[in-house]
Amino acid sequence: MTPDTLLMACRFVHDAALMLLWGGFGYLATLVPRRLAEPVAERLTIFRLAAVGLVLVTTCAALPLQAAMIGDGWPDAVNGQVLGDILASTSVGKAWLWQLSAAGALAIAQSASARLVPMATAATAALALASLALTGHAVMQDGWQGVVHPLNDILHVLAAGAWFGALLPLVLVLARFGRPAFRAETATALRRFSTAGHWAVALAILSGIGNSLFIIGWPLGWGSTYQALLTAKIAVVLVMTSVAILNRYRFVPRIGRDRASALAAIRTGTLVEIGLGLAAILLVAIFGMLDPNGGE
Repeated sequence: MTPDTLLMACRFVHDAALMLLWGGFGYLATLVPRRLAEPVAERLTIFRLAAVGLVLVTTCAALPLQAAMIGDGWPDAVNGQVLGDILASTSVGKAWLWQLSAAGALAIAQSASARLVPMATAATAALALASLALTGHAVMQDGWQGVVHPLNDILHVLAAGAWFGALLPLVLVLARFGRPAFRAETATALRRFSTAGHWAVALAILSGIGNSLFIIGWPLGWGSTYQALLTAKIAVVLVMTSVAILNRYRFVPRIGRDRASALAAIRTGTLVEIGLGLAAILLVAIFGMLDPNGGE
């Protein structure tokens, strides 16, 4: 496996883990009533710790992989001189130091009390997500675009992460709708997710359009591998949005009339959204390392 292929895989795992941590635990900390949020958060403990571990591993692996790509292949992945030069004199190295600091803060946040750990996890995962805007196409422009594009990119990853990440705990929240003891809290959590989800989806789509305009302009086209994969990602997001709309406006209103079938449909739609979200993140991990105007 080549260094660039392995780095794409690392980017996918890293970005997906951070989005799940930010969106999932942000949802539990702010929108789910505490009486319901606490048992759901407890059920996600192993997932949370595993995701944090993956963030740490992929962050540490990214620098050697970058060194192998910048240098002369795999030997330079462990060449101290090459690694030191990257850290000292390149934007990639400086951005990696920020990302390592954010990953460290995320790990430290796991020592918070059970009551505070969802908020601490969400806040530090958001910081780590924002640090991703320090690299890639968002920092390749000058002037006002060099300021606005990274800010727009931060908005995009946070909005997309809030939407995608909240889907996993939502599945667990829905599973408690059938329990009379949790029905009121579940209804509240579902209603709040629906309201916040409108904003998250709108911001993710609008900021994504902004990123595309900054990088390649309009129309998107199929002139390069980058453009083809970006177009494919847009198609995936549109399908994901359609599933979310179907859940919200067809199945949620049916809960009062036919609770069992409506909840089953919402749960299935949510799982489909999670799968589509992972596909979109994978596409971004790939085309984010490509030249927008070429195939490599």
